Amino acid sequence: MIDIELAIRNYRCFGDEPARIRIADGFTAFVGVNNSGKSSLLRFLYEIRTLLRIYGADSNQWATTLLRGGSPGTIWQPIVLGGERALRADTERPMELEFVVHEGPAGAFKLNNELLVHKIKYTSEGTSGELRTERGTVIAGPDTPLDAQLSSQLSFEPFHAAMGELADTMYIGPFRNTINVGAQASYYDIKTGDAFVNTFAEYKSGENPAHNEAIFQLIAELQRIFGFSSLDINASPDKKTLQIMADGRSYRLSEQGAGLAHFIVVLVNVLVRRPGLLLIDEPELNLHASLQLDFLTTLAKYTRNGVIFATHSLGLARTASDRIYTLTKPLGEASSVQPYERDRELVTLLGQLSFGGVPELGFSKILLVEGKTELRALMQFLRLYGKEHEVLMLPLHGDEMIRPDVGQEISQLSRISSNISYLIDSERNSEDAPLARNRQGFVDLCAQQGIQGLVLERRALENYFPEAAVKRAFSDSATALGPYEKKGPGQGWPKANNWRVASLMTRSDLEGTDLGNFLETL
Repeated sequence: MIDIELAIRNYRCFGDEPARIRIADGFTAFVGVNNSGKSSLLRFLYEIRTLLRIYGADSNQWATTLLRGGSPGTIWQPIVLGGERALRADTERPMELEFVVHEGPAGAFKLNNELLVHKIKYTSEGTSGELRTERGTVIAGPDTPLDAQLSSQLSFEPFHAAMGELADTMYIGPFRNTINVGAQASYYDIKTGDAFVNTFAEYKSGENPAHNEAIFQLIAELQRIFGFSSLDINASPDKKTLQIMADGRSYRLSEQGAGLAHFIVVLVNVLVRRPGLLLIDEPELNLHASLQLDFLTTLAKYTRNGVIFATHSLGLARTASDRIYTLTKPLGEASSVQPYERDRELVTLLGQLSFGGVPELGFSKILLVEGKTELRALMQFLRLYGKEHEVLMLPLHGDEMIRPDVGQEISQLSRISSNISYLIDSERNSEDAPLARNRQGFVDLCAQQGIQGLVLERRALENYFPEAAVKRAFSDSATALGPYEKKGPGQGWPKANNWRVASLMTRSDLEGTDLGNFLETL
């Protein structure tokens, strides 16, 4: 689990006003128009990876020197392509970075229960660091040696552990062509061309059984996602491309649509690398709206902490992400970053997700669900029933919209589609407990407007997770919930990762429950 706050100044298109973001488990989206800075912000974690790796090595003398406020000179360089620069072009002021570890593998980085801020200044001539409390008290810096008494009280392990986790990223740019790119070509962190094809061949038929099985499972995922009755993928004899056997017919990869090639290239690369965090630019590239969320959640299965993505699609961001940041860049000025203030206009979200209510064009049904964490878990369940590309789910954000006074929003939806259902938590503490007033009011409102749905018999979606799936997803110390038990820290997994448990469940885990019966009738 990670939760790290970053502030970034004078990096590429960002100026003195800091770009502030939180990197945490789950899904984070950067949304903006072209050249607003979303790709730069995404690539930031890739470009400072050398620094993060230094910080992640707790025995490294340079890391300790920087944390204690020393000025060891140029000990790292951003990873940039030839002819590029990480420093902002129109200023001589240094690039400044701040790190606050709210949570990490070794907990929060604190002193006497107060969070600490590590600030670093970088120029081409050298690097200097500072350590202060959140209230601004400097405890170590170029002119402030770390007090011996404080040093004995302060553990740097939480910082080192969090930075090591943050360094384990994989960056995928918007270009993912595998054909005719050269024998050993790579594009940032992904292999392309012959190098990609050779890696695929080694994983599929090499000597490592685990690799063979992973590719077999990946091909099965692709078969499900694209609706083939049969699918096999092999390297061509000359190792220049891939041969696709789809529904008994042979194709070269270049004969298939860009969407399938996109899935194959990215999924294979991520499967091989299995990063802590995946950084991907424009995951919607070449994909129909009905495949985009499926693509993101499938990718996340091969990561430990989740996915950070830059996108033009606000609809995808609103549907998939736990955190959304919008970026703007006024003409001639620096880029700015703001947390997205989600709105309640479900109809607007439908338009952003390209919903047309025409089965031939994608989704044909709308399902209103509790929230985003439930949406991602339900995506896994819909896969078990073969309905993940038929049903478009819209999050209600819990009590924010599960209320009796949202009639206008519901009636607007009804004018667009007649095939609408809802699925919400009961939040009951016991079998006989009544629904809360706001939830009962929402159910009554839907009934008045002819919308059918399900209030779960058990407390919430996670109360349907079996013990075996919970332990497989996390660890033997994680425990399942009873039917009406409220989730707490004792369970050993964050709610944002509910989907990881759901992805390991089978249809038999749901059969005979009210949830399983409801999904079957959608």
